Parts: sequence; C-alpha cells; structure tokens
Amino acid sequence: MIVDLVTFRVKSGKEQEFEFHQQECIALMRRARGFITQVLLRSLENPCEYHAEIRWVNRDYRDRFSAQEDRDSRSLAQKRAAILEGAPSHRLLESI
Repeated sequence: MIVDLVTFRVKSGKEQEFEFHQQECIALMRRARGFITQVLLRSLENPCEYHAEIRWVNRDYRDRFSAQEDRDSRSLAQKRAAILEGAPSHRLLESI
C-alpha cells in the first residue's frame, strides 16, 4: 500500500471552497482503480493549511491517476489553482 501525504496551502477566505472542492476530488478518486480512501485534516495552528492522507493499493495506481488527463481532472485542477497559494506538496510513503 502507498500513502500520498499531500499538503495544501489555501488562500485566505477560500477554506470552505477548498473543502467543497476536495469532496469533488474524492468522488473522482473513488472511480479510479486502486484507490482505497482519503482523510482530510486541517491544521489547528494555520487554518489555511490542509493535509490529505490518500491511500492507494500501490504506486502504479496512484501514478496512473495522477497522470490522468480527462475533462473532469482538468476542470478540478483549474479550480484548485484558483484557491491554492501554490502547487501542493507530496510525500509518498510505503507500508512495510
């Protein structure tokens, strides 16, 4: 199993929009092969910082989903760009 730890820095005032956006992203990921689950966490120290723990069966499924270029994923990427301070950062972890 692979865990993709993703950190998002949301523009101030866009927190609710981001949380709604993440629900749309989860719906898209649920249709992808190899997706297990996602947990979204918000920082207590900085309410504009979110962390997602996304679990995949293996790295291949995660990489295929990340490389996907369909209409839905492009639309979500455009929405995300408008509400984030910059690109999200990723850390890939492997269960042992």
